Amino acid sequence: MQETELIKRAQAGDNLAFSDLIGAYEKKIYNIAYRFMRNDHDAQDAAQDAIIKMYHNIKKFSFQSAFSTWMYRVTANTCLDILRRKKANAQIEDFENLIVSRDGNPDRDVLNNELGESIKSCIRMLPEKYIPIIVLKDIEGLKYEEIAQVLRISVGTVKSRISRAREKLREILISKRML
Repeated sequence: MQETELIKRAQAGDNLAFSDLIGAYEKKIYNIAYRFMRNDHDAQDAAQDAIIKMYHNIKKFSFQSAFSTWMYRVTANTCLDILRRKKANAQIEDFENLIVSRDGNPDRDVLNNELGESIKSCIRMLPEKYIPIIVLKDIEGLKYEEIAQVLRISVGTVKSRISRAREKLREILISKRML
């Protein structure tokens, strides 16, 4: 069954259709939550909260954007709400898998893992409004338009925040003598 049909059936109250729809995105929802929450327990809780929000709000989905964009938005906002309630800094996934040596050199891998931890620490120093932008653009690989839809901001705001976030990150890395 096509996604559009599942959405329409879920909007009509078909719980099985909603379950099938979410089943296709369940792993992605968890992965997004993990990137924000940075531990399995909190990520599972956040993913479950996001799915519950989607269930209660599926009727509000208006097909103005892709379902995946709506799913990103609900999940990211749920995670940010949880982090704000905890008054914790947003955390992101390890950058190790993005900074691993290509030649399989164990010594280089150790250095790269240490660098990944250092970069992760620096990203935590960014203002909270920049962390979702970095997660969605540089980790999830979303396009500017998708990020704008997820965060409900303009494409221009997305571009300027990405630019500012990267500049601030560069300044932090320089101050820590990592660049």
